[in-house]
Amino acid sequence: MPDVLLDVENHTYFQQLMMYRRKELESLDQAYIPEPFESSTPFQWRINAKLQDEEAELLFEENLEPEERIRQVRAYIRLCTALIMRFADPADPLIVEGLKTLGAPLTLYCVTNPEGMTETWWNGGEPSEEIADVLRAAGASYTPGQHSMSYEDFTRGIAKKRRRWQGRQRFEPRRECAMAVSCDIWLVTPVDDFWPNHLQDLGDETPYGLWGKGDPAKLRILTEYFQKCVAVVGSRDASVYGADATSYLVHELAQKSHIIISGGAYGIDVAAHRAALAAGNSAVPTIALMAGGLDHFYPVQNSEILHRIVEEGLILSEVSIGNTPTRWRFLERNRLIAALSHDIVVVEARWRSGALNTARHGLEIGRELWAVPGNINSPNSVGCHRLIRDGYARILSEIQDILEAREGFDALQEEKQSHDHEQSTILDTMSEAQGRLWDMMSPRAYRSAEELAGHIGLPLRGTMVELSQLAQQGLAETDGFGWRKIRQAARSAS
Repeated sequence: MPDVLLDVENHTYFQQLMMYRRKELESLDQAYIPEPFESSTPFQWRINAKLQDEEAELLFEENLEPEERIRQVRAYIRLCTALIMRFADPADPLIVEGLKTLGAPLTLYCVTNPEGMTETWWNGGEPSEEIADVLRAAGASYTPGQHSMSYEDFTRGIAKKRRRWQGRQRFEPRRECAMAVSCDIWLVTPVDDFWPNHLQDLGDETPYGLWGKGDPAKLRILTEYFQKCVAVVGSRDASVYGADATSYLVHELAQKSHIIISGGAYGIDVAAHRAALAAGNSAVPTIALMAGGLDHFYPVQNSEILHRIVEEGLILSEVSIGNTPTRWRFLERNRLIAALSHDIVVVEARWRSGALNTARHGLEIGRELWAVPGNINSPNSVGCHRLIRDGYARILSEIQDILEAREGFDALQEEKQSHDHEQSTILDTMSEAQGRLWDMMSPRAYRSAEELAGHIGLPLRGTMVELSQLAQQGLAETDGFGWRKIRQAARSAS
């Protein structure tokens, strides 16, 4: 252990901390822990410390390369975070204060030992410089001495909470490891490279860590391609219209390599996941956020689709293994869906619904909110219409609305350049009148022959002749009332 630790004013704390940590390390070193812990994955519980009696104070090996030492420290921080998550509710003010200013190892010690906190630790922070260095280097919140509550309030609060937590406290690292291995899940925390950075937008409601199932390396996409992350939420009792609208919009988004995020529930959620998987046009087509532990999928009826998400995407939860979903956990989960998404699409929502709860969280942290309009007589669309009426959400009728709003002028310029290149090729085969007509037509909206004739200055009869010739060449089509152009890409696809 570095000499600096011997300078801690309270040597009793130092001895107790080492004893507690050694117990954890000894538990981790039980022989029956399976081999996967030896692999170089982000989920790395095993800490290969020296446990001989004469070196019992060693928390980490001395002669390690810097990268390996950091890996071990991160593993230890991850372990402490997992044990905190076992008993503490999300966004608990005392835990948030401890993690934000002291780090997970010292916070865990303070809440699990009756001796509690001293002002020396409160002001000085983590006595292990190795742990403190990793907390700082990883960009985790670590500001010892810069507290938002007083030392007295913290210690009193911890003492009260400790009694309440007594029934939940099962600080068994070996048990946590064994359960994680048996369920094939992993844990990431804010000190890990794969941590989704935009979760920090939640401030004091940032999760302590995230349990996951699937390939953890895919978590990088949530940060690197954040603009392509779209949450799709809505009623569990989705209407036929709602399910169809979800499938249509999500398929179009997935075709453009967007990552679809939802809650894995009935109705709109599962329709969104299915459509994203069916499109199959992204390295991570869809991500599901669960409201319970990942040892069991909920709802059971969606297990098949959730297992597919594990194979092709990710399933995440802030809830420890063995905990079942409850109403308040669903509401807590919604803030994670909002934080991981750049845009939030509400397809159907009643006047009061979980989808509106997700929307509220999104608005609070500056996410772009969209609502799909529905039947004015449908209770399932009341929430969407309310969001639109009150100016909280934009109307979404096609994904071009999202693309243009997100990418703005650059997207429009890119589309115009593509259009110009396309047009220059097609114009070579057109007469002057046909070229002017084709240029005036929209690829989406139908325009009447009268409107087109007025714009290009041709008689209506001559305009109809030119339009008919364009249609024969596969460059225009009519719905019986108006006309629109057909781009080359569409012609090739057909």
